[in-house]
Formats: sequence, C-alpha cells, structure tokens
Amino acid sequence: MMRQIRGTLNSVELIGRLGADPELRLLSTGSSLCRFNLATNRYGSKDDQGQWTTETDWTTIEAWDRLAEVCNTNLQKGRRVRVVGSLRSDSWTDKETGQPRYRTFVRADEIMFLDDRPGQADAVADESEEAPF
Repeated sequence: MMRQIRGTLNSVELIGRLGADPELRLLSTGSSLCRFNLATNRYGSKDDQGQWTTETDWTTIEAWDRLAEVCNTNLQKGRRVRVVGSLRSDSWTDKETGQPRYRTFVRADEIMFLDDRPGQADAVADESEEAPF
C-alpha cells in the first residue's frame, strides 16, 4: 500500500533479518502492538586494501493488531523478512531529564516471511487480509 497525499509519497520497503525476537504488547485500547528491530546491510567505504566494507543499519518496525499477532507468532531472531510500510516519527519530552526525545520507525503494512519454517512455504501477512496460516 503506497501512502500518497497531494504529490508526496511515504513508502518504505526493507529486506533484512530480525536482531532479536519480536515483542508483543497488548494495549489498554484493545490493540496489539508488535515491535522488532530489522538489520539491513549496505556498502560503506573502501578499506585500506580497496575493498568495500559492509555497514549495518538497524530499523525499528511496528506492526499493529492482526499483523502484530502474526508477527509475534511466526518471527524469531535471525529470520529474514520483507517489510513494506511507511516512515513515521515521534517526539516527546523525557520525564526524568526534561530533554526532548525523538525516534523514527517504520509502521508495517505488509510483512513477507522469506525464510522457510519447517513444514511451511513462504507466507505473506497483510494487515488488511487474514494471514494464510
């Protein structure tokens, strides 16, 4: 799903591996929120021998409601996934220090599991549809 409003576009697509098991929270509103960090690699600079180095970027992914539950059930540290969603940011004031805080994350609309699990073929989870498991 592409998010486009009057000539702008907010769409992110990442393929990477989970750095830890996902964390599921059940909110007082009744919604489910699943968060996990995704590692993606990119070429950095050349080293002393002229070889390109690889650098890792970490991105926080948030999935909500049915998609959150599917992710919590089916993902573990090290699994490779494709995430399609939109870039989001939050800001707040730290209650202890009074300092402003910021975070940027991806709100997932679709997550595709790219690694086979024993006895299961590749699967796609989309928040607008029932998951195929």
